[in-house]
Amino acid sequence: MRADNYLGGLPLTPSVIRDPSGADHIKGTRSGENSYTVNGADVTDPVSGKLAFDIPLEAAASVHVEDNPYSAELGKATGGASNLQTKSGGDKFKFGAARVFPVFHNIIGGKLDSFRPRLTFEGPVIRKRLNFLQSFEYRFSRIYVPSLAAPRDNSTSEAFNSFTQFDLTVNAGNRLKVVGALFPEKKRYVGLNTFNPQETTANTKQRGTLFSVSEQSIFHDQSFLSSLLAYKTFGFKVFGQGSRPLILIPDGNQGSYFADTRRSAKRWQWQEQYFARTVTLFGQHSFKFGGELDYTNLSGQFNFRSIEIQRTDQTLSQRIDFIGPTNIDRSLTELGSFIQDRWEINQTLTLDGGVRLDRNSISHQNDISPRVSMLYRPFTNDRTIVRGGIGLFYDRTALSTRYFDPENLNDDDEPVDNPRLGFNSPANFPARVVTTYAGDGQTILDGPREFLNIIRNPLRDARSLRWSLQIDRRLAKHLTLRTGYVHRFTKNEPIITPKLSTNGGGSLVLKSRGVSRYNEFQLLALYDDRRFHNWNISYVWSKAQGSLNTADNFLGDFPAFVVRANQYGTLPFDIPHRFLTYGEVEAPHGFTVMPALEIRSGFPFSFVNDRLDFVGVRNRARFPTFLSLDATVLKSFTLPFLDKKARAGVIVFNLTNHFNPRDVQNNLGSSHSGQFFNSLGPSVRGKFEIDF
Repeated sequence: MRADNYLGGLPLTPSVIRDPSGADHIKGTRSGENSYTVNGADVTDPVSGKLAFDIPLEAAASVHVEDNPYSAELGKATGGASNLQTKSGGDKFKFGAARVFPVFHNIIGGKLDSFRPRLTFEGPVIRKRLNFLQSFEYRFSRIYVPSLAAPRDNSTSEAFNSFTQFDLTVNAGNRLKVVGALFPEKKRYVGLNTFNPQETTANTKQRGTLFSVSEQSIFHDQSFLSSLLAYKTFGFKVFGQGSRPLILIPDGNQGSYFADTRRSAKRWQWQEQYFARTVTLFGQHSFKFGGELDYTNLSGQFNFRSIEIQRTDQTLSQRIDFIGPTNIDRSLTELGSFIQDRWEINQTLTLDGGVRLDRNSISHQNDISPRVSMLYRPFTNDRTIVRGGIGLFYDRTALSTRYFDPENLNDDDEPVDNPRLGFNSPANFPARVVTTYAGDGQTILDGPREFLNIIRNPLRDARSLRWSLQIDRRLAKHLTLRTGYVHRFTKNEPIITPKLSTNGGGSLVLKSRGVSRYNEFQLLALYDDRRFHNWNISYVWSKAQGSLNTADNFLGDFPAFVVRANQYGTLPFDIPHRFLTYGEVEAPHGFTVMPALEIRSGFPFSFVNDRLDFVGVRNRARFPTFLSLDATVLKSFTLPFLDKKARAGVIVFNLTNHFNPRDVQNNLGSSHSGQFFNSLGPSVRGKFEIDF
């Protein structure tokens, strides 16, 4: 379909929303509240909790997105769980190539817009014993902002992925898998939009590696043990185009991006899971239990430059300076264990029950997560299946919550016991110094006011209570309908709130007082036929609300410019209505047509004044309805001289040229307030694949 890699396939799941920044939200959760694994190895970013890994499509055997992860083996996430299983090399030598031709802006000339070649090799090293798979991918893409003038109207992304896997059959009961992956990436002009020209944007450089060894041992009683040892490194750099202060003006920002960040993390992971043989006791019991030990070390440096907030007449409204540069060196140890029982009471009813225990070196709390789910067949013909579940889920503690320092606070979040006025350790996050000016841009109304970065203890792990109910009904041989409802309530989310003190200072307090709620109703139709292949038609109604000052907005790689009072309201990725359909049709003469249609509500946004204070209720306004009709058309043929199968065609995006703006003027100080910009029209990409 539309996906060429692991990341590209996730938004095809009805309950996965990809926001304008490229972050994925599963079942209304923030992007850092989900778990991502590859063959069981954790591939999340230790700082943000987001996915930090990608491999070529040809190396993936399957991607399982568990949006209701009731199994106790799935932990350290209050959202969904995604596990990618990689493909083993075959017993015959094969070579495959895809997307080997570049795409230019003017079809046959102009700037290079896209180039995504993929090469895959596989075959036996020792026949029937040792197989290998090697896959390479290079990705270059250019994204345009039509509301900016050429040639400074585009941003670029360049990445290289290398994936290597060896599969060894030691004997009939032992199999070994060794994986090595590299995934560097660099981006230029991140955040380019109508109001952020190239000089105000950031560049990023990413480097990552993954090495894992896994073994499966099958015992004589048909029980088996699965073992995994993985080592992952991840480095990330953010830097601006220059060293000038960042100047925020309603109709167009100036200067250089303010937050230079250098960070590097290393993670060791050891995992053991034992699958016991089936036990008969009032039905069939399949027990599974296991444990995991993770150790992560993070080091980094922050160098933030000044931010000037100006009015439309370019008078200074507020200035934010930062104390720095600062350094950080933190570590995190995580322990986890679980036990799970799949109890097949009879052919009608199956119960899955389990409990999980997690503990880490930041919160120092025992997170006990009981869960139960059921599968019920009310009729003998198996055409109707009812699924449901309820359980507790604890989120992992992101290392970014260690950026601040613990402080003894009173009930009003004010430091006590000789507060550290004017003191900031060189081993923490840069402190803000805020000065507010009158309308003439020179008279100081408040400040300079220094804000201490402090933690209110205890800092607890976010906890979520979730329940769901789903009914599947097979109406015909090739057609299945599904309806489901999900409710989730989460508390103890880390939030940051500003606190002004009477002595002219202040503090940014990190505390686990945030909450969020999510409700979802889903309708889904699945059609599978030899001629029309797989079709997926879905509608999702959802409502996502919660605390808006979550820590990821301020401690991520792109921290918010200003810190305002926390509010409870609509979350920025809330999509009340989403219709999604995609499928595949075999046409005459070897053509394959794969259309996709998405219609959804626009993302919410807030209005601000010329000091960037929120005006009215946050996230009450919305972008226009999003509609995109895309299509892939491929022609299969045989290369006459090589006698190899190949496919060539085109991918067309936004066929109807629907107005899908990506930017809005939300500053009430601008004469263009409330106007939308930056919609991409129809675009065409070529596609060529060959199997050797």
